Amino acid sequence: MIPCLGVLRWWKGSLENIWGTYAVLVLLLSAPYIHAILVSWCSRNSNTVRSRTTSAALYNMFVQAGAIIASNIYRKDDLPKYHRGNMQLFAIAWGSLGAILLTKVYYIWRNKSRGKIWDAMTVEEQNHYRATTTDKGNKRLDFRFFH
Repeated sequence: MIPCLGVLRWWKGSLENIWGTYAVLVLLLSAPYIHAILVSWCSRNSNTVRSRTTSAALYNMFVQAGAIIASNIYRKDDLPKYHRGNMQLFAIAWGSLGAILLTKVYYIWRNKSRGKIWDAMTVEEQNHYRATTTDKGNKRLDFRFFH
C-alpha cells in the first residue's frame, strides 16, 4: 500500500498516464483490508467479556471518527492530482505501520516479562495463583497477548 501511495503522490504520470495509473490503483485497492485483523486483535487480547465489550466499543468509535476524517482528505481545492490528499494518505499509512510495529514489540516484551515471572513459579505456585488471584483478563500472569 505504501509504495502505491508514494507512486500516486510523486509520479509525474499520475492521473495522466491512464493505464499506468490504473495499474497502480488496482494494486493499491487489492491490498487486504486491515479492519478484520484489528478487530480480531481487540477481541482475542481482551480475554473477558467486560473488557471485550469496552475494547469493541472504543475500536468502533475510532473507526467512525477515522471515517469522518477520511472524508476530508480528497478535496476540491486539491484537484486535479490530489497531491496533498495522497501525501496525507502516505503519512497515515506510515503512521499506521509504525503503530502496528510498536504494538507488536510491546506485546512481545509484555509476554516475555510475564513469562519470566510465570516460569520462575513452581507448579504448586502456578496452581495457587490460578485459584486465588484477583487479576482478570489480560492482567493475569498466565495470559499471553496474541500478536
